[in-house]
Amino acid sequence: MWFLVSLASGPAQAESDELRQGMAAYENFEYEQALTILEKGKDKAGLPDADRAKILLYLGLTRFSLGDQASARLDFEAALQIDRKILPPVDTSPKIIKIFHEVRTSLPPEKPKLTKKPDPDKGTDKTLNIKQTAPVKKTKRIWTWVAAGVGAAAMASAGTCGILAGQAEDDFKQAAWADEAAEYKDQAETRALAANVMYGIGGAALLTAVVLFFVEPDSSPEAQTQLSMTPVPGGMGASWRF
Repeated sequence: MWFLVSLASGPAQAESDELRQGMAAYENFEYEQALTILEKGKDKAGLPDADRAKILLYLGLTRFSLGDQASARLDFEAALQIDRKILPPVDTSPKIIKIFHEVRTSLPPEKPKLTKKPDPDKGTDKTLNIKQTAPVKKTKRIWTWVAAGVGAAAMASAGTCGILAGQAEDDFKQAAWADEAAEYKDQAETRALAANVMYGIGGAALLTAVVLFFVEPDSSPEAQTQLSMTPVPGGMGASWRF
């Protein structure tokens, strides 16, 4: 296990010159040179986290080899803060591995990384993402009142035609000349016919309005038609409310 993990952190995956050179100096027991190279490389801008963690690890190994255990512990801790899975190479002294393990176990548990759930509304204007319900149109028995209006207008026209027909009839009776009497007679008959036609249209329209009043729905809350049944002595009573 130690051998496989050490291969994962070995020089083959090193990307920075400072890391490669520092590791080589450490492996050649050139600790002072390794310390200088690794110190210079740990703060290099743009350094990948994996390389920075390895530099800090080897910096701790170098300091420990130079007798500075306190600083070595700090370097180990800094390396583990970046990568909790990092381990010393397989040929590391058991004494150093023990110290490294103590530092590792002293760290608080690593916080799990939260996975951000995709936002289904991402990329859309949330101010427009509002479910709107179309207002319910409240009908007021439109066709009922249209028919009633037509009927009322027709009945009014019929009444006017009837009055004019009566006046023409009176003029016919009082006419002194035959041709004048004939003219008044034609007027009276024409106006009487128009009155009768308008009475028929008005009556039919008013009857239609009455039928539509009970057939056409009215959704307005103030004009709901209700049929209720109530018990009465000897049977049931019905009441129609509209």
